Amino acid sequence: MALTANREVDHYVDQELRSVAVAAREQIFKGAFVEFNATGYAQPVSGAGDFAGIAYEEMDNSGGDDGDVSGRVYTLGDFELTLSGSTQADIGRRVYASDDATLTFDPQQATFVGHVRGIASSGTIILRLPTDAGLPGERVEHRTASFTLTARQSGGVFTNLGAAGAVTVTLPQSPPEGTAFKFVCMADQELRIAPGAAGGVYVKGAKQADNKYVSITDIGDFIHIIADGNGDWVAVASIGGADADISVEA
Repeated sequence: MALTANREVDHYVDQELRSVAVAAREQIFKGAFVEFNATGYAQPVSGAGDFAGIAYEEMDNSGGDDGDVSGRVYTLGDFELTLSGSTQADIGRRVYASDDATLTFDPQQATFVGHVRGIASSGTIILRLPTDAGLPGERVEHRTASFTLTARQSGGVFTNLGAAGAVTVTLPQSPPEGTAFKFVCMADQELRIAPGAAGGVYVKGAKQADNKYVSITDIGDFIHIIADGNGDWVAVASIGGADADISVEA
C-alpha cells in the first residue's frame, strides 16, 4: 500500500560490521571465516555455503537452536592472512576458504571469500573481502567435481575445465525469479545441470520432468539457466548450432 504519511527508515551507516544469527549447535571462533547455510544461519565455513564475513568475536551456539545466539562479522576491509604458496603474481586472484581457517585458490568444495589485494610476504596475502558490487563483469569458476549452487551465487559462470569425469551441478531449490547461471562445457566430459526435486528445466519451451538433469558434453557448448519463480528453470542454449546436443536424463 502506498504511503499516506511520512515514515522513518532505519539507515545503516556502518558498513564494516554486521550482526548474523548463528546456526543451531555451531560454535564460531573469533577470526573464523563464516558462511551462511542453506537456511540463512551463520556457521564456520565448510565450503558449502555463501560467505558472510570474518568473525569479529566468538559466537557460541553449541547448545542452542537456530538464531539463539547472534554475533558480529567483518563484511568489508583488507586482512592479512596465510595462503600457502601465494606470490606477488597472485595479486587480483579470487580466493576461497576450504574451512574456517584455511585459504586456497582452488574453488573445489570451497567458499569464495574475496581477492588478493596485496602480498605481505611469501605465503601471506592481504585479502580484500568482496562487496555487493563485486568486480566488473561476470565471475567464472572452473569445477572438476559435483557441487550445489545457492541463489546468492546468481550471475556466475561455471565450467568443467579440468574435469576427468561427469560433473553434476545441483541448482538451488525454489529460488527467486530471475536467479540465473551460465554453464560452459570446457572439458570433453558431461556437464549435468540438475534442478533437484523442486522443479524441472524448460528446453526450447518444453518442460522436462522434475528432478531430471539436462546435460552438455561437447567443448564449447553452453546453457544459460533462469529461474521462473515457480520452482522451474528456463534454459537458453547455444550448442554450436546443434540444439539436440542437450541431453535429458531418462
